[in-house]
Amino acid sequence: MKKLLFLVLVSWCCLGKLTAQELIDTSIVDTSIVEAQMDTLSGKKKGNWFKRDYPNPKKAALLSLIIPGAGQLYNKRWWKAPLVYGALTGMVLVIDYNQSLYRRLRDALDLKRKGEEHEFSGSSIDNLSTLRSLRDSYDKNTQTAYVGLFLVYTLQAMEAFVDCHLKNWNVDDDLSLKVRPDVDFVAPLGQPVIGLGITVPLNGRPLQKPGRNLVGR
Repeated sequence: MKKLLFLVLVSWCCLGKLTAQELIDTSIVDTSIVEAQMDTLSGKKKGNWFKRDYPNPKKAALLSLIIPGAGQLYNKRWWKAPLVYGALTGMVLVIDYNQSLYRRLRDALDLKRKGEEHEFSGSSIDNLSTLRSLRDSYDKNTQTAYVGLFLVYTLQAMEAFVDCHLKNWNVDDDLSLKVRPDVDFVAPLGQPVIGLGITVPLNGRPLQKPGRNLVGR
């Protein structure tokens, strides 16, 4: 009977230890899950790429190079984006206009050399020299328009870069020049001279003139 009671007590103690261990493990797992959920709810994640390190000139330039006008939107200069697209659209239209006339004149010149009828037959430009001159002129205009398109594309990225830099520029009133009356003394006699002094504040502190004595150095 005593052995039976002893075995029951030992079994009960072992069962209690296992139950306690399970509860501890469960509490650890539940705590980690709760902490992960709290981190998610509290937003402990990396910030949005657009908002992180704002304003960042490199990001503004990169966005403009990928999508024209995106750098201006990144800088919150909404009114500049239509100007960018207007300039790019204008250059594309100029390219299309000159390219179209170049092809028409090129085909007309080829037909004229063969002695066949062409689009400009019977007009004032129906001769080889004029057709050749106009063809070359519109070809040159087309190439110039391509250069202009590249410049507009590059300049809008540069504008976004510079504008983003200027957003960090300190334009506080403390940085303005201050003009005020000043009295200086001329060595060695120490004669007073009245004039105007200019103060340039740096880091919120105006420049201080070194001390002077009345009789010079």
